[in-house]
Amino acid sequence: RIRLLGKADRSVLILAHGWFTALVSGPYRTILPFLLASGTLFVWLGGFGMIVLNSRRSLILAGMPMGEASGADMPTLSIIVPACNEEETIERGMRSLLALDYPNLEIIAVNDRSTDATGAILDQLSAADPRLRVLHIETLPAGWLGKNHAMHFGSQAARGAWLLFTDADVVFTRDALRRTVAYAEGQCLDHLVLSPQCETHGFWERLFVSYFALMFSFRVRPWEVADPNSTAFVGLGVFNLVRTSTYQEFGGHRALRMDVTDDMKLGKVMKRGGYRTEMQEGGALVSVRWVVGFQGVIDGLTKNAFAGFDYKLLTALAACCGLLISALYPVDALFSHLETVRIMGVMSLMMMMAGAAIMRRVSQASAWYGLAFPLGAVVLVYIILRSISRAYRQNGIIWRGTLYSLDELKKSVV
Repeated sequence: RIRLLGKADRSVLILAHGWFTALVSGPYRTILPFLLASGTLFVWLGGFGMIVLNSRRSLILAGMPMGEASGADMPTLSIIVPACNEEETIERGMRSLLALDYPNLEIIAVNDRSTDATGAILDQLSAADPRLRVLHIETLPAGWLGKNHAMHFGSQAARGAWLLFTDADVVFTRDALRRTVAYAEGQCLDHLVLSPQCETHGFWERLFVSYFALMFSFRVRPWEVADPNSTAFVGLGVFNLVRTSTYQEFGGHRALRMDVTDDMKLGKVMKRGGYRTEMQEGGALVSVRWVVGFQGVIDGLTKNAFAGFDYKLLTALAACCGLLISALYPVDALFSHLETVRIMGVMSLMMMMAGAAIMRRVSQASAWYGLAFPLGAVVLVYIILRSISRAYRQNGIIWRGTLYSLDELKKSVV
């Protein structure tokens, strides 16, 4: 076929073939692997270094002395627990709250249109302890997500100087609230977030919680949350403690009516308003079984994954590429013909192991789980892509049996 072409065309083809051969056999096989290996190593070293260098700012409140403000003179506290079809976990969570030794306490459980025995269990517990009040929601007003409305509904009935928003499956130690409220008062905070200890069982739960917790730390930068000059913010559904006067000042959950990531965005609203917000490690004070089994890992995050990127498709896809390259290329580098690239691949895997070791207090996963982080990255990317696909296929998100349109969700992003 080349013979049928003119001399000029043949020259172009020969030149193009020469350049392609040079790239494949020369710079492509040397420079690109080196750049990828060094880039991924830089990412892991940088992320690990940030966590280690800023670890001194992180406190484990479980081991801190409570100080003087730990008795009857402590401020009133209202705990608000939204619950929808939580019959399997609601009693355990409520009993841990009722066992708290915090004085001046009220617990408001909001039964949000449950179709199982959640409401009956809550009513039974309430009859035995007057500190627990149960509110029942029968219908969802337009323009609200169910959980966001339940927390707003509960806050309207609360009488405490502090509000704690927590999930129905969270378990607290007896002194958890005395320690955290005393700390928040002592630091003059408006918002305190506590990271939980995750109860994990089996390989998949430990791997994913370990990997996700590390990626979450890289992205959120919890050590910068308290810095008023930083844009870092955070919020967690397991423990969002807010000063009531501050909460009412910015409009409470009315400002978050249709935001799926309401727990995180509560922190964003606090930071944007100039309020004092902080995140600390709860240690054993707060624990939760965040995901249950491999399928629980997949299903548990599918709803929120795309929302975590504010429904920005390109941002989500770029994040998927970054996760895959940073986690998978170190494995590929082990088989490189270049010794330098192989060494950097080994170093990246060692950084993954170091990251898993840091997250052990949260995930109960040993450092060896770091070697499986490439697998964790594949699972997380699959969840993100699944979340994107479902959102566009359904034109929205189905949450607790209710479909919320994608256009409405995008308009309501805080």
